[in-house]
Amino acid sequence: MTYCLSLLCREGIVCVSDSRTSAGVDHITVQSKMRVFVEEGQRVFCLMTSGNLSLSQTVVSFIEEDLLRGKAEPDVPHLLNRGTMFETARYVGQKVRQVGELDRAALESNGLSFNVNLLLAGQIAGHPPAAFHIYPQGNSLHTTVSAPFLQIGEFKYGKPILDRGLTYHTPLREAVKLALLSMDATLKSNVSVGPPLDLLVLATDALKVSERVRIEENDGYLRDIQQRWGAGLVRLVAEMPAPQFPAVPFQPGAIVP
Repeated sequence: MTYCLSLLCREGIVCVSDSRTSAGVDHITVQSKMRVFVEEGQRVFCLMTSGNLSLSQTVVSFIEEDLLRGKAEPDVPHLLNRGTMFETARYVGQKVRQVGELDRAALESNGLSFNVNLLLAGQIAGHPPAAFHIYPQGNSLHTTVSAPFLQIGEFKYGKPILDRGLTYHTPLREAVKLALLSMDATLKSNVSVGPPLDLLVLATDALKVSERVRIEENDGYLRDIQQRWGAGLVRLVAEMPAPQFPAVPFQPGAIVP
């Protein structure tokens, strides 16, 4: 399992992914789920993957093969020559369908699902930043001002803080904190998600990577916000007023409705 998220703000995009590909008592492997593609001044994309690792690697391999072919054959459709973010997401969806045509039947005949999800986030010159969730069927869903984040993988633990704290107008540096706290909630509750973490920040209209960091488990900043967040939650609960519910007389042997 994995956890990847993209947050869209007025000031830019924040992407975070974990690196754990399997978990068990004696077997844990690490594999980055984030890839970045840049034509500085023209376009910048972050692609993150979850699900069956062999499927996601095949999708990315097809994308990279098209990029190589495009250097010799300008008319070849590839990731970096689509006109809009929507067209780019549709192109990635076509690669997912291509892998499905090759591998879906064999997987399903052995009781395995065709499980691959991708997040594509970025910006093309002349267009606003955007993020897309591309499903195993190749179709996609995109962020909006009222729904400014997308998640794939083991997302349920990290969703509440984003629902409560993130809006399209959240400053970019605050969005970075929220993204890392969302990831921390997942790290805390699910052993199948683990560090190191990949963090990418894309400022609106910069059309380049504003910040890219690999955060290890013993990173000082990560440890600091983990401790502050945990202590802060305990403190806030203690500061809340005690519940004042109407008293219900209790009679031995009675069932209280």
